[in-house]
Amino acid sequence: MKRCILLIHVLLLTCVLVLTGCSRTEAPQAQTSESKISAGVYYISGSGSDLIAEKTEIPDTSRKGQLKYLIEQLISPPAGKTSPLCDGTKLNSVTIKDDVAVVDFSKEFSNKDDLKQTLAPAAVAKTLCTLDFISGVQILVDGKEAIGTDGKPLGIIRENDLVINKGEPTQAPKTTLVLYFSDENAEYLVPERRNVEIASGDTVEKVIVNELLKGPTEGGHFKTIPAEAKVLSIETKNNVCFVNFSKEFVDKHSGGSAGERLTVYSIVNSLTELGTIDMVQFLIEGEKREEFVHMAFNEPIVRDKSIIKQ
Repeated sequence: MKRCILLIHVLLLTCVLVLTGCSRTEAPQAQTSESKISAGVYYISGSGSDLIAEKTEIPDTSRKGQLKYLIEQLISPPAGKTSPLCDGTKLNSVTIKDDVAVVDFSKEFSNKDDLKQTLAPAAVAKTLCTLDFISGVQILVDGKEAIGTDGKPLGIIRENDLVINKGEPTQAPKTTLVLYFSDENAEYLVPERRNVEIASGDTVEKVIVNELLKGPTEGGHFKTIPAEAKVLSIETKNNVCFVNFSKEFVDKHSGGSAGERLTVYSIVNSLTELGTIDMVQFLIEGEKREEFVHMAFNEPIVRDKSIIKQ
């Protein structure tokens, strides 16, 4: 009898287990969104002479994918950023050996550009070393070790040799500019000191001209550039700053030889306050003009101290 009762219990338990297993449904797998990783990408700063880090989010969680993403940001930066790599540079390959990223660029990486040849290796190394699993970078050019500006192989650039921002947002550096505006009698230029931020992607030359367009902040100072004028481009080569204005710079000018002189030298004297600029070449819609209206305008113009009020 006991044996029969035990057998019945076993049969009942088996049925329960079978029924439970058949009715159970699998819980749906949670959809996990791919986590993003913060890193710092090093672009050329607004002053054009050093590097500044910009925080970015990396969508690819694979290590090689993270490296490729950061390098692509250096090659083709977002709007407002200036790449530290020479134009036309392409990525051939990227591999990881232990904790060293080995990056092979195309031959354009070594194009003749003294500033970028100096900044590019540091920008690549600083950017990739913001990743926790990378502590050194080796740069190749078409499979051969990259050569530094001293004519020697770069070797492995180690994290310990670099000052690295690990992806924290950076504040635009501030600098003090000396800007020149007209005095109240429209006879002389008067200086005005102004502390400004040089945002990433801007140059100090562009900031100077834009500040002149905004006009003075001190009483008794007056702006010299027509409000309708726009800066189309600005570039410095061999200590000559080329400033390209829209046609309104001339067409909307109030006129008079004295007014022209104040306008021209407010720009020239402001820009030549920088130690890197000796002369300014004006362009209108990308072209040289023989004359502003009264004064010669087709050659680079040097600083004139005599127009500054003492």
